[in-house]
Amino acid sequence: MRTDRPGYQFRTNRDGSIVHYWNPHRAVKGSSPSLSTIRLPDGLADEQIAAECQRLTQQLKEEIRLLGTPTAFDGTISSLIKCYRGDKTSSLHSVKHSTRIRDYEPSLRVLDKSVGKRRVDMLVASDFKRWYADWRKKGHRRASGAIKLLRLVISYGAGERLHGCAQARLILSDMRFEQPAGRTVAMTYEQCLAIVKKSAEMECPSIGFVEAVKFETALRRIDVIGEWAPPSGGGEFRWSGLMAKDISKDMILSLKTSKTGAAVARDLNSYPLVAEALKAYRIPDIGPVVIDEDYGKPYWENRYTEKFRKVRDAAGVPSNVWSMDARAGAVTETVEATGSLEDASSLATHSTTKTTRRYSRGDGLEKSREIAKARAAKRR
Repeated sequence: MRTDRPGYQFRTNRDGSIVHYWNPHRAVKGSSPSLSTIRLPDGLADEQIAAECQRLTQQLKEEIRLLGTPTAFDGTISSLIKCYRGDKTSSLHSVKHSTRIRDYEPSLRVLDKSVGKRRVDMLVASDFKRWYADWRKKGHRRASGAIKLLRLVISYGAGERLHGCAQARLILSDMRFEQPAGRTVAMTYEQCLAIVKKSAEMECPSIGFVEAVKFETALRRIDVIGEWAPPSGGGEFRWSGLMAKDISKDMILSLKTSKTGAAVARDLNSYPLVAEALKAYRIPDIGPVVIDEDYGKPYWENRYTEKFRKVRDAAGVPSNVWSMDARAGAVTETVEATGSLEDASSLATHSTTKTTRRYSRGDGLEKSREIAKARAAKRR
């Protein structure tokens, strides 16, 4: 057994290629259950894999060592981030686990690595402008995310009356940074159909089923595949999401959306793409509806994304079409078919109609059936 690669594990793809990972729970006994496995970069040599596993393990051991004592603010952005991470009352601990892992933590790492050594009480407006320009060279969304988290961290420090944070927050409050443009890509019916058929050919029909459901119902992916997350009090990761019991015998899907809590119902019999996907995918009798064929368990979001890309590419769908664009495709097609933004907003349970929905006791079942018929007629 090798000891020079702590936490190392791998997965062999069907094409024979190997994906390398570092698992914090295998590397350091007693590490937090909330920590996620990290995929190592492709193409690393054996000695590079060992070096990266050792680096990540040493870093984690140091974090655990420091965890037992309150973080002392030494005036730097790096220590401010540690305070923010360690304080259970900070906003980092109130967001959903998926939001923390996908949005917050990557931006915090950017801040810590690039400007962590800077003193908060010495910051001026030109610093923020220069940092934003540097971050933007590696992506507009990266820069926007970093600035957003910088505002949050400094506001946290100001609220805790940490030296220099109030003044830095005041400077930042008067500054505006160009936001990245919204996505303009929407998945089309033809593209979704190609993905559904190709997923069946590649023996991973769960991908086609998920994309078909999202495209036809405008549900978010997390509402279809569910989510792995640690309990609020800590402990082993648990899965929550769409269950077989949420789909009745006559194929009525009922749930409350993860983002707004809106109650929705969708008649899966109304959707041609879902019918096509169900030629290859069987909904389980009990338990989670969507199962990763490779593991026999519900998907982790990163695994779903990896598999979706392979199916999309094999189906000949352009690489700029993402899984999230199925929802945009649903809205776009609805507007084109019905001429009604209200119908599209109703189908997608957009937050702009949240107030209206509080006063509505219906779940949108009949309206979704009408929309499904109109969209199917447009295709013909």
